[in-house]
Amino acid sequence: MEFAFGKQGCYTALIEGLNTVNYQEALAYLYSLSDYERGGSYTRNREENLAREARLLEALGNPQLSYTSTLIAGTKGKGSTAAFIERALREAGLRTGLYTQPDLHTFRERMRVDGRLISEEEVAELVPQVRAAVEGIEQRREFDPFITYELATALALLYFQRQQVEHAVLEVGLGGRLDATNVTQPLVSVIASISYDHTQILGDTLAKIATEKAGIIKPNGVVVTSARPPEALLAIAAVCRRQHAELIRVGAAGSDPAQAEVETGQLPALRYRYQLEERTEERQHFSAWTPERVYTGLEISLAGQHQLENATLALATLDMLRKKGISWDELALREGLRKMRWPARIDVVEHHPTIVVDGAHNGDSMEKLMQALRDSFAFHRLIVVLSLFRDKDLVGIARTLERADMVVLTRMVSPRAATVEQMQEIFAKHAPHAELHTAADSRAAMELAVGLAGGNDLICATGSLYFAGEVLRWAATRGDEVAAAAIEGVDH
Repeated sequence: MEFAFGKQGCYTALIEGLNTVNYQEALAYLYSLSDYERGGSYTRNREENLAREARLLEALGNPQLSYTSTLIAGTKGKGSTAAFIERALREAGLRTGLYTQPDLHTFRERMRVDGRLISEEEVAELVPQVRAAVEGIEQRREFDPFITYELATALALLYFQRQQVEHAVLEVGLGGRLDATNVTQPLVSVIASISYDHTQILGDTLAKIATEKAGIIKPNGVVVTSARPPEALLAIAAVCRRQHAELIRVGAAGSDPAQAEVETGQLPALRYRYQLEERTEERQHFSAWTPERVYTGLEISLAGQHQLENATLALATLDMLRKKGISWDELALREGLRKMRWPARIDVVEHHPTIVVDGAHNGDSMEKLMQALRDSFAFHRLIVVLSLFRDKDLVGIARTLERADMVVLTRMVSPRAATVEQMQEIFAKHAPHAELHTAADSRAAMELAVGLAGGNDLICATGSLYFAGEVLRWAATRGDEVAAAAIEGVDH
């Protein structure tokens, strides 16, 4: 294998007799790299991230320039928002790419074209090409080594080019400013809700966290946000001023947490608002106010007030995309919102007792989850089955769950997972009135919860999308057809 320096300042891979690999070998290579998502800590200089990813994409011919894109950051809600946008654009007839993370069951879930997961064969075909480019760059020793996420991002962007995608919706992995996805030039930047998470990396204040996420705002660009805390909004607005970018705000009808800052001219007023019309266990109907019109009777299958916010954030983004030349109509919007399904977001997998699976993983999202459960379901007792990563806000989550009737603590299969003993210690100190039970693994924990529950109780398995994936696979073995249909292979 030989690498030559091309005319455009990028590496041209001259690959002769490139070894073919199967899917398992391709995945083994990707996961062999130093990686935060599995190890839980960084060992490299993060300030090199964008230059390193840009060099890799140059070596691959800059595939991200072959289509337009939308880039979405945020603490929570960015995956659902991305899925709403992609489904509406697909309904409008565009050939779409969707890049999200983490996955529930298989690495292939991270990259989809027109709703279809990348195949094992396509991963096996493209990974050697990405690996060849990586090895050519690393021979020059300009950067610290690449990690799994950076290669996965390059793989997705290359795959979208090969599939002749017209528009890609990209979810930021962590933060924004230094995330590998930020090498793209999106038509619209989006920032979903902001709360405390990854504080050891992004900062210990909402202003610092918001500033990192606002790093995806491009010069003379437009950013749409549903962030609520004034501290976070002021940080985003400061980046907008530096970048000469337009700030579009989304929020609930009837109130604005940042009204004082609006009145003093520090922030723009809300331009997109939403209001619940009707809620059942299966659906939410809502209205949305935009600068041009009012939509009534919009419908989504996802539960919780926060999903109304995400759907309206998607609507605002779609409006901005239309101004950039991406065409869609009202039917595509309505059908996109109605048809979008996103597993592990208050996902009902069983009845009598009702069993719900959700990926809430910090104090704010856990609080929203508990409120959504009270709003959407009628139940006698709430039994929470919990597994968490050790670097999350264990204290805030424990305090929120003290109000549950029972909590079953367990440990998912991940080296980043908190032990049952660590969680017991946190609950004993910060939620001493919680009724605790323990189980060795997710399957045992769910069986224990079912045994403890009556027919009118609600069981909620939560704490992480990785844990949610384990529970969904358990539900599939018990006959849940929807959960089973969404599992197209298991890599974990």
